[in-house]
Amino acid sequence: MKNMNAPQPVLKATMQTIHWATVYCRNLTLQKDLDSRAQVNDMMEAIHEIPTFMTDWNDSRLEEIRTHLGCFHSSRWEGSPDLVSYFNQRLDEASQE
Repeated sequence: MKNMNAPQPVLKATMQTIHWATVYCRNLTLQKDLDSRAQVNDMMEAIHEIPTFMTDWNDSRLEEIRTHLGCFHSSRWEGSPDLVSYFNQRLDEASQE
């Protein structure tokens, strides 16, 4: 059975969210007065499986994406992004294009 790719709006929203998360982590590492290893690790734990979902799509993947993104608790890290909210906003926008 051939693997299916994610629908275009999901793919676009996912890539935008992963881009934002990785840029955020990159910027954290530039702050000399902050030990950001734990925060970067939490972020990477939240997003590392999601690219695989894009080429192995099924009906449960959308909820799995949200679950993984929700593993990064923005309330734990002052000023950090809420990945689930960001993803949902990007998905809404991409679905209306």
